[in-house]
Amino acid sequence: MPFQVSRHQYSLVHGPTTGDRIRLADTSLILEIEADHAEYGDEVVSGWAKNHREGMMINARASDSELDLVLVGVIVVDPVLGVFKGSIGIKDGRIVGIGNAGNPDISDNVDLVIGPGTNVMGGGSLIATPGGVDSHVHFITPRLIPVALEGGVTTLIGAGLGHQPARNLEIPLAAVETFPVNIGFQARASSHHTDAIERYISAGACGFKVHEDMGAYAPIIDAALTVADQMDVSVCLHTDGLNEAVEVSETIDAMRGRTVHAYHVEGAGGGHTPDALMMATRDHIIASSTTPTVPYGVGAPLEHIDMMSIMHGQNYGLEENVEAVRLRIRSASMEAEDLLHEMGAISIINSDSQGMGRIQETVRRTWQLANANKVRALATGDAAQGRNDNTRILQYLAKYTINPAITHGIARYVGSLEPGKIADIVLWEPRFFGVKPSQVIKGGHVAWGPLGNGNASASGAQPVVYGPTWGGLGRAVDRLAVNFVADAAIEAGVKARIKSEREFLPVRGARGLSKRDLILNTASPSLDIDAMTGEVRADGVLLACAPLESVPMGRKYLLS
Repeated sequence: MPFQVSRHQYSLVHGPTTGDRIRLADTSLILEIEADHAEYGDEVVSGWAKNHREGMMINARASDSELDLVLVGVIVVDPVLGVFKGSIGIKDGRIVGIGNAGNPDISDNVDLVIGPGTNVMGGGSLIATPGGVDSHVHFITPRLIPVALEGGVTTLIGAGLGHQPARNLEIPLAAVETFPVNIGFQARASSHHTDAIERYISAGACGFKVHEDMGAYAPIIDAALTVADQMDVSVCLHTDGLNEAVEVSETIDAMRGRTVHAYHVEGAGGGHTPDALMMATRDHIIASSTTPTVPYGVGAPLEHIDMMSIMHGQNYGLEENVEAVRLRIRSASMEAEDLLHEMGAISIINSDSQGMGRIQETVRRTWQLANANKVRALATGDAAQGRNDNTRILQYLAKYTINPAITHGIARYVGSLEPGKIADIVLWEPRFFGVKPSQVIKGGHVAWGPLGNGNASASGAQPVVYGPTWGGLGRAVDRLAVNFVADAAIEAGVKARIKSEREFLPVRGARGLSKRDLILNTASPSLDIDAMTGEVRADGVLLACAPLESVPMGRKYLLS
């Protein structure tokens, strides 16, 4: 006969279920589970006196299709799939299905069969999100990669290594084989001659980066886009902050409607003064923000003076250098940036790591911004508090997962938890969501996470510090992580030339994109920017907000 339990009793054993609501860390963001794939009474539970054993939840018959790993009863939060509870099945490093796990010999509606060799990780109350995709990384030091993993990022795309000539691209491709992250290196497009830059794609780059420090002139932009269209790779643009060769309208004209990923469109990180945000008005320009300016806080303008001077070779002793830096820092555009994210006009958040940003903050800053914009919307009456914030949560999650993956032609592999994709999954305890992952799964194996004292009698004994687990060590890394390159590089035999053991996957579908191809961040509002004050109006409405004096997910969790 049926056995009735209270929601509280049920949650103690199996975690929350349909209709239960969860607060994310110490924010005001409330997640509600919309569905649960479990068959109540037949949930898989591992451990002493539990049902994860032969004759119960283990099907004794092994098969070639036996799953390698099942994450049981996790709370799936995915920008494509939505919010629900279910089990995730993994085979050969790929997600093969999400649903109900168990033994069909004794249970109904089993989607994922647990075999005698299937590893089971209990989910319970853990939240599962896709691994983060940081699409603006300066690979200045290898020390940023472990930090990225500790923040929940599993794919890094960027430049910063001086990738010309071709050998300078092959060296870092060989070097990253010790890190359990997916990598895509960009080549610098700094010539208006297409043949001068085309060879870098064949050498192993996944796309181009045009940067004002090396010239963001109209002919260079045109050349990069011409080659990109021919070779199906992305073009990222750090625009001409001094307006020395082109103004924002001329930069947009040079694109001729071709797809561009525009970095830090607020402008403090670099870009047309004072109106770089105009690029958020165009459908073919996919705009992104970097961590230093979101959410807008009281210390942001002052902090940028030092960061900008250090990163862009400015001299405090030269008044013209100081003035140029000050002109680039505009509180009004920082205010507008936050609100344009809420509108969905800025579709991506990335770090600009060590090019002014902090890579471990990519995920955390996104959720701090989501919380700030919720609080602002409630205060102004632009939104009412409903049962949950699921739509908002998925909108902001998309900014560092599926949207950068789509933009850079790698959405077939990463960016969501859809079956068929690489099993890059970040597990979070709700109280530490967005700040400190419980486990970082790379290619179907736990690769990074909090590790206790190796001499202790239990694994979680203090001191607990983040570090590599078995999936993040030795030759295992090459079996779990991939390099993203163009088809031309694969045809040119880059993998064999550098004697790599990694899988090299081709970027595809990076051209002909628009915001309409993205998820939950597709707006292209009409903007008007005051050249004197920097004030921004969207469809006639002033975009203004007060700077934050404090944020959640901060000192309660971290020492700095």
